[in-house]
Amino acid sequence: MSISRRGLFGLAGGLAAASVAGCGFAPTGSSGAANNSLTFRWWGGEARNKAYQSALQIFTQKTGTKVDPQFSGYDGYFNKLNTEFAGGNPPDLFQMDTALVSTYAAKGVLTDLSQYIPNTIHMDTLYQAVRGAGAVGGKTFGVPSGSGYAPVLYDKTIFEQAKIPVPADTWTWDDFGRIAGELSKAMGQGKYGALDASKDDSGALQPWLRQRGKDLYNDEGKLAFTKDDLAEWFAMWDKLRKSGAICPPEMLANTDSAAGNHPLISGNIAMTTGWGLAQMQPLTQHALDIVVVPRGSNGKTGQALNGGVLLCVPVKSKNPEAAAKLIDLFVSDVDAIKAMALSRGIPPSAKALEALTPSLSAADKRDVTYSQYVADEVAKDGLPNAPTAPPGYNDAKTALDAAAKQVAFGKMSIPDAVAQYFRDAEAALNGAK
Repeated sequence: MSISRRGLFGLAGGLAAASVAGCGFAPTGSSGAANNSLTFRWWGGEARNKAYQSALQIFTQKTGTKVDPQFSGYDGYFNKLNTEFAGGNPPDLFQMDTALVSTYAAKGVLTDLSQYIPNTIHMDTLYQAVRGAGAVGGKTFGVPSGSGYAPVLYDKTIFEQAKIPVPADTWTWDDFGRIAGELSKAMGQGKYGALDASKDDSGALQPWLRQRGKDLYNDEGKLAFTKDDLAEWFAMWDKLRKSGAICPPEMLANTDSAAGNHPLISGNIAMTTGWGLAQMQPLTQHALDIVVVPRGSNGKTGQALNGGVLLCVPVKSKNPEAAAKLIDLFVSDVDAIKAMALSRGIPPSAKALEALTPSLSAADKRDVTYSQYVADEVAKDGLPNAPTAPPGYNDAKTALDAAAKQVAFGKMSIPDAVAQYFRDAEAALNGAK
């Protein structure tokens, strides 16, 4: 998801004036004040909405607790939520953007769910690497719903036409550069082996850093890498850019959406970070496939499994016990797991994987089974789990995008771009405290 979250950080003050016009929320009924009812808010498309509705029926059948469903698209979702927080009347349970949980937790509006673990919420069902996706300061403020990772998506059809072997799970960054160069020569003028991923924080830079024992951020919400690290990162991509192995910066304009004008779908590149099969395969007749991001020289993948969207309970929830039980339904109830399918991402547990795999499409099955491989490799890496995205994360992400593009367009030297990034990112992270 590439959506600006600017303006969401002033949660403590001024939210009563937040605009909620045009949010498009479904009509609501009860307030959830009664012990046998609760309100649940989420954003999503039609497939996710239908899945949630089915799962909520299962919850009511099994517990007798009625759920007032409230749903919309992403636009306006947090504006309405912020207004309700300011007025002291939030829903009992709501879906949270993983990148924002630290911001809300810092304002003291989220319930620490540790009191419901493990007796009510069976977190041990989830993969160990995703259990901390909603953790802030050692407390659990959100429970993950999926298991995501950062693959390289490639056009298998182009590889076959070029008679170039597809990437192996053991490939390295040197292999990536070599293969991208070979593809560029084979594909012809105006086409390139790979996307320029110098601006991709979680899909490329983070695993590269983690392979080196570092990360994007630390537990204190500060940058966890140095200026020298970023200079080396930019230099690697600059060399690939000048050799013609990766696309020119002009092609980056259409890379933030899974759409027909993405250069992978339009046939202008053969490899990209940031996307999986489920989003892209339906957009092309070419055969696509995935491979782990190139490994470090130590063989580590550096992957940081994420938890998809989170489920959170406000401090002012009128029925937190029932909300915790509903969270657990999504975590551990097989009927609910089947109802949700992949509507919130790759299954975050072996239990969910086993329940869903037999009914998946070929592309979804490949996504899911490969995620299990990546989860196993992450365990072998033995690296610490990646910290939750800190307050100010989105502005820090924007700062990387801007600095990387300044280098790519030749408007700024690497040292100057690095200095600009650290100035802007540190200001964003410090200002969001």
